[in-house]
Amino acid sequence: MRLWDLYRDKQDFIKPSLERIRKACEYIGKPHRNFRSILVGGTNGKGSTCAFIERILREAGYKTGWFVSPHLLDERERWRIRGESIPEEVLHYYIRDLRSVFEKFNLTYFESCTLLAIKYFSDEHIDIGVFEVGMGGRWDATKMVEPEVVVLTNVGRDHTKWLGDTVEEIAKDKMNLYIKGKPFIIGEFRYPLSTFNICKDFIVGGYDFFCKGYIKDSITVLEEYCYKDYILDSVKLGMWGKWQITNASLALTSVLNMVDGLSADILKAGLTNARIEGRLEIVREKPLIMLDCAHNPHAISRVIKEVFKYFPSINIVFSSLKDKEWRESLKIIRNYTDSIFIVNINHPRAEDFDKLGKEAKSLEFKNVFMLESVSDIFKLNIDILVIGSIYLIGEVKGMLKF
Repeated sequence: MRLWDLYRDKQDFIKPSLERIRKACEYIGKPHRNFRSILVGGTNGKGSTCAFIERILREAGYKTGWFVSPHLLDERERWRIRGESIPEEVLHYYIRDLRSVFEKFNLTYFESCTLLAIKYFSDEHIDIGVFEVGMGGRWDATKMVEPEVVVLTNVGRDHTKWLGDTVEEIAKDKMNLYIKGKPFIIGEFRYPLSTFNICKDFIVGGYDFFCKGYIKDSITVLEEYCYKDYILDSVKLGMWGKWQITNASLALTSVLNMVDGLSADILKAGLTNARIEGRLEIVREKPLIMLDCAHNPHAISRVIKEVFKYFPSINIVFSSLKDKEWRESLKIIRNYTDSIFIVNINHPRAEDFDKLGKEAKSLEFKNVFMLESVSDIFKLNIDILVIGSIYLIGEVKGMLKF
C-alpha cells in the first residue's frame, strides 16, 4: 500500500490553509515538538541543499530525518532516516494508523505526507529533521515543524497557479517562510528578493557569507567558503554543477547556525558524500546520459546553460506536465540547439505528446524527433541530457532498475 492509494480515485484539492495540518498535529499530540528541524524552501536547489545539510548532520553523528518532495521512483523516498527510505512494512503501519486522522481533518495528499513524516520521525526519536518545502511558503504544511533555521534558496517562476503570475508575487509568498527571531538564510538576494527590507535575522549570501568554486570535467569543487570567522576550503562536492557551490554554502551556513563544534573534517565529509538523484546525474558515460529534474523555465535555463558550457554537443530529450510553463522552457532550449527529442511519459498530468511536438516545430527546431516511450532513450547512441519533468526522470530511473 502507498499513501497515494488513498487519493488515487479522488481529485486532490489544494485549499490554502494551515488549519487542517495544525489541528491534525495537535490531535496526535504535537509530535513535531519532539525533535529539532531545519526547513528549506525556494524555487530551485531545495533538494540538493537538503541533501548537503542532512549528510553533514549524519557525518556529525546525529540521527537525521529527511522529508523529500516529490519522490522519483518510489513513494517511500519521501520519508528517510539516516538517508534510508522508510521500510515497506513501516509505511503500511503508518498509513493504517493515521488514515482516520487524514480523513477526519480532510488533509490533502501533501499534508498527509507531512503529518506522516512528523509522526514517523518523532516515533523514531530522531535528533534533527530536514524538511523540504513543497510549494511556496505562506501555506505550506511543512511550516508546522517550527524550524530553528529556515533557508530560502532563490525565487523563480513555478507553481504560478497557486503562488501568482509574477516573480514578485511568488517572492512575497515564499518570504512568508521567515520566522521572527530565527536565522533566515537566503542564497540569492537579487531581484525580487532585494525589494524586501533586510532585518537582523537575515543571513544573506554575498553579504554575510561568501563562496567560490569551479568545475573541472565531472568534478565540482568548493574552493573557499567564508562565514564570520569561519573558513573552509578545497572541498570536492558530491554533486555536479556550478550552483552546487551555492547550495553547499547554504547548507554550511544552516548547520553552523544550528550546531556548534563541528570540525572541518566532518563538514568536508558531508559535502563530499552528499548525493541526490535526478540532479545533473550521470547514469551512462559513453555515450553520455545525464538526468536533471528541472521542470520550470528558471531551472531549465540554469541547467541548459551550465551543461552546454561543458558538453557543447549534447542533445536534449524533453517532456513536461500540463501545468508547467513548458512553452517557455522549449523557447529556452531552442536558444541552445536546433534539434530536440520529445518523449512520451506515462503520467495522468503529462502534456499531450503531439502537442509538445507541434509546439517545438512552431519554434523552428530543424529536427524534432518523437520518442514514443522512455525506453527509446536508451537506444540513442549519442550524448543526451534528459530534462523537463521529475516524473520523466523517475521513469528513466525506473528503467535502470531492470
